[in-house]
Amino acid sequence: MRRFPERRNGEIEDDFAEFVRARQHQLLRAARLVCGNERAAAGVTLDGFEVLALHWRRVKDDSPDTDVRSTLYRRAMSVRPSGPHDVQALDRLTPKQRAVTVLLHYEHRSEHETAEVLGLSLGAVRSQSRMGDGLDGLLRDLAEPVSEIDFVEAAKAGGRSRRRHRRRAGAGVLAAAVLVAGAFSLFPSQASQDRATPGPSRPSSSSTDPDWNPRSFDVGDVRTQVGPQRPQVWRLPEIDDLTRNQLALPRVLDFSPDVAMPRLSDVGGDSAPVRAVLLRRAPDGFFPVLVRPTITDGPFVLVDTIPLAANLDVDGNSSEPLEVTAVADDRRQVMFLQRGKVLVLDAFTGELTTIPVGDNYLEGGGWTPGGADLIVWSQKKVWRVTPATGAVHPVAAGSYPGRRLIQAQAGTAMRILDFDDKGSNVGSSSGPQVLSGLWGSSISNSTGRVATGVLLDDVATQQVARDRGGSPLQGVFTIDVAQPGSPRMLVAPGGEGESLGCCEVLGWAFDDQVLLRWDGSQLLAWNVQTGVLSRVSSLPDPPEGSPVGRAGLTVALAP
Repeated sequence: MRRFPERRNGEIEDDFAEFVRARQHQLLRAARLVCGNERAAAGVTLDGFEVLALHWRRVKDDSPDTDVRSTLYRRAMSVRPSGPHDVQALDRLTPKQRAVTVLLHYEHRSEHETAEVLGLSLGAVRSQSRMGDGLDGLLRDLAEPVSEIDFVEAAKAGGRSRRRHRRRAGAGVLAAAVLVAGAFSLFPSQASQDRATPGPSRPSSSSTDPDWNPRSFDVGDVRTQVGPQRPQVWRLPEIDDLTRNQLALPRVLDFSPDVAMPRLSDVGGDSAPVRAVLLRRAPDGFFPVLVRPTITDGPFVLVDTIPLAANLDVDGNSSEPLEVTAVADDRRQVMFLQRGKVLVLDAFTGELTTIPVGDNYLEGGGWTPGGADLIVWSQKKVWRVTPATGAVHPVAAGSYPGRRLIQAQAGTAMRILDFDDKGSNVGSSSGPQVLSGLWGSSISNSTGRVATGVLLDDVATQQVARDRGGSPLQGVFTIDVAQPGSPRMLVAPGGEGESLGCCEVLGWAFDDQVLLRWDGSQLLAWNVQTGVLSRVSSLPDPPEGSPVGRAGLTVALAP
């Protein structure tokens, strides 16, 4: 298959991006062990790379590894914990002891390197190392679930911002000195002239709070909220910068026919991760569109080498050739279903692997938890596909490409099925009886919590109607079977629950926020711990007029 030439970088050299991407996951995991939670870890890791970007041309040939670690670990030690450390074994240690422990036993740095990174004496390092041998494997296992974040573009932007801020601060000090000197020489006796002229007042808003009511109540054993109406969605706050950086999604995940996009065949090979996948409608089908904001000026890259046809089921119903679970955990491989075959794109090299499957009516699929296989299916058959070898095997009908799958129907208790790395069912547990059916995929986070779109049963509908009014029919449900009292539900208000698919689960952010399609064309983040809803992006609407060049409706987010 065709390989593409390497792309040249611009303002900050390619070697900075290569340096960051080679180390970002390791350092993020290390920061997580020191800080105690993933949000704080992402913040201090970004700080480290921003400072490095600011000084990159000076330090790149000297000791960038020590520099970035010095910033990261010293910031991590200063983080004030909001609660107990997530890792119980580390909660008993001081921040400095944790930093020493992680450098020695997780990053396997020498005592001399650890002392240099933390600015401590060798004796201080030895005195702060409180944990014995055998810790290496434990720390590695504890850090393994941390989601990878691409920090390159955020670090570049942060470095530029710090550079501008430093210049402005210097200019501000100089200007202040000139003004003070001028005031004393020109107006020595006019005290009133020494006062600064008041600046314009900040414009006030008619309302700083969204109209949506986030109050929760119980529906059986499920803590429940009623989601926002369409006008209220635009009053929701945007996601915070840290979550925005983790997702790396633009505020608009949509495009019009006149939007020009770079083509993958022109852009060339690049290790920038895929953040999402859309489709662009063509006269005879579709072309994939990769969301990779770190390699071009715009967020979209057209995969002009892969024309796709709509999929058909055995009844002749057509669907878009994109699954919401199409992107692998490595954010590199993307799969597409076509008649009698599975296509796997390596987004880093542009290579396409075509794997024949003895089924002309494939209609669903996704990557297994282990990341090496795909589970794909039609109405009658289920297959396991291994892209690395091209192997295709029929498997049991109960196989599924996710860690957990929610099953529910009216009048019966919910079941939550567990799956291994190959997609085989290995157990199940029960859940509350509040649902009559499901919508979309069951998508799990790295801690075992699972979420899916749901249809409420009659009893649940009546309970919600009594408490909040309306006739709710649908919503999003999430549960962690390992935590009693964890079930939560966000139901669509009465007027928005009439259309099937109003609320579809598309992924997770930071393991505590469900990413969901709401009201058809909005991507929201729902924090299942706090109940807070935030806006992420606008999604494609059904096209008006000619659909050619417009975005398809399906959106696949990277895990």
